[in-house]
Amino acid sequence: MNQMPNAEPARSASHSDAGGRPTLNVESLAAANTSNVKYQKSYTLWRILDFVLAGVFIFAGLSKMFDLDPLFAGLTHLRFGDALVHFRQLSPASPLEFANGIDNFKLVPWPVSVALAFYLPWLEIFCGLGLLFRLLYHGALALLITLMVVFTLAITAAKLRGLDITCGCFGHASQHWSFPSHLATNVAILAALLALSFSNRLRKPL
Repeated sequence: MNQMPNAEPARSASHSDAGGRPTLNVESLAAANTSNVKYQKSYTLWRILDFVLAGVFIFAGLSKMFDLDPLFAGLTHLRFGDALVHFRQLSPASPLEFANGIDNFKLVPWPVSVALAFYLPWLEIFCGLGLLFRLLYHGALALLITLMVVFTLAITAAKLRGLDITCGCFGHASQHWSFPSHLATNVAILAALLALSFSNRLRKPL
């Protein structure tokens, strides 16, 4: 009479193939799936932060190129009909006005202030698009971190020297903000950019 095979060897054999090589067991697959799900959630959260910061810098660039005060006021007071009308009637802002705002910091000569007034908004917009579409991503991130460090040091230096500064990260939209509001906004944006930079060094590609 044939004997029934021992259950324990059969259980052990389920972890090896015909050549005696170990195969991936159920526990390993479950652990790998759990790790992949966690990574996907983490990646999604960082991409959301990419989108938020991209929107911030694209808006910052546009606010220096267009007079967004009426549109911003309509959105702030939830008057969406008025905001839509103002959106259709957007007019370009004067680069010289932005240049005057930069010159108020008394950090660079007037010709440099004029050049920054023309090119800085475009730099912010293109860097924002870089974050959004992950084109030249690390370069865009490094430029934005540098810009935020310079902006933060500039408004701090202006405050210490008692200068009346009306120029902010968001152009006309933030010209009436207080110094603590400017500083808190800059520090928050800088912290988010640094977090993105650090996370990208640890993040594995999809």
